[in-house]
Amino acid sequence: MFLLLIAIFLFLLALPTLLPIWRSYRYRKSLSALIPGDEGLPLASSSSWVEHPKIAMPRRALELGKESVNRGESILKMWIMHDSLFIPLNGKALQSALESNEEITKGADYDILVPWLGVGLLISTGDKWRARRKMLTLSFHFSMLDRYVETMNRHAKVLIDVLESHDGLETVLFPLLKLCTLDIICEATMGKELGAQLNTDQPYVSAIAKLMNLDTNRQMLPHLWNTFGRWVTGWQKEHDACVRIAHDFTERVIRERIVLLSRGEVESNKRAFLDLLISQRESENLSMEDIREEVDTFMFEGHDTTTSGLSWTLWCLATHQEAQLRVFLELKEIFGDDSTRECTREDLARMNYLERCIKEALRLFPPVPFALRQLQNDIQI
Repeated sequence: MFLLLIAIFLFLLALPTLLPIWRSYRYRKSLSALIPGDEGLPLASSSSWVEHPKIAMPRRALELGKESVNRGESILKMWIMHDSLFIPLNGKALQSALESNEEITKGADYDILVPWLGVGLLISTGDKWRARRKMLTLSFHFSMLDRYVETMNRHAKVLIDVLESHDGLETVLFPLLKLCTLDIICEATMGKELGAQLNTDQPYVSAIAKLMNLDTNRQMLPHLWNTFGRWVTGWQKEHDACVRIAHDFTERVIRERIVLLSRGEVESNKRAFLDLLISQRESENLSMEDIREEVDTFMFEGHDTTTSGLSWTLWCLATHQEAQLRVFLELKEIFGDDSTRECTREDLARMNYLERCIKEALRLFPPVPFALRQLQNDIQI
């Protein structure tokens, strides 16, 4: 009897919290009933839990998407636990969300990245997102990339040396490409030579790699979806340690860069993305945390997506020998017999067929295959 009273008391105590959640669920459920699609957990309908969730969940979503397209449907609906997902399957269905100036709030999955990246351009919403986007758009222009051609050449040569050391061996390219892009992005973003390709054991390099894996696991593995599961498995402790290493490195570089800029020791044609942020500290009222958020965001987005794009482009060329030969002949025409000379901006402009191959690889295997928006208002799709 006493335990029953305690249970009733706890239920009544939780009722003010549970009731709005239940009402929201019922409301979304009634609206989702108007849209064809899957009503339960995607894995439960055709995929086995024996298969790793990292593989099973995306595969099931792809299966459902293909089935919906074959039926002539324009929207895919899925429910994962109590969360509803609506996936537009064509441009017209996507138009309402993308053209809205209000629906810019990211999905809840992005919150996983907040401890590491903060609430920068990738994750922020509302007035903060608009202000940051305006500031970064005015600060950053594609012409700025010209100043980094020398940086790319230098680190690409290191990559070639690394690849030559693997000559005759079966080699996984992704981690090697990732270290190269990390070197390039770090120097372009922070003006810091990292040397990740030659020293893979650096704390910052290791921390970034672990954070990528840890955050992916948290998103895909059900036992990491709650705080208790993350603490009991040791995930939280390892994640916090990696975040501290990443933040300490970025903040140290920011402080060093502020000193160099104040002394006039940074050449105007070698200014990094970080230098632009530092120069706008007062006009945009940016704190150390604000600057770190944007730098960490660019580091994360820049090296990971570029690595994915490069890897899939090389895979596509390897599996389409005729395209690979055309790329080779194009480069041969540009560089002649001097394959060791540095690539220039003018050379890049002549690589028309290679550019088409890269764009086709990105179309087939986009580095960011989906983006999430959490609707703040009802919209008609």
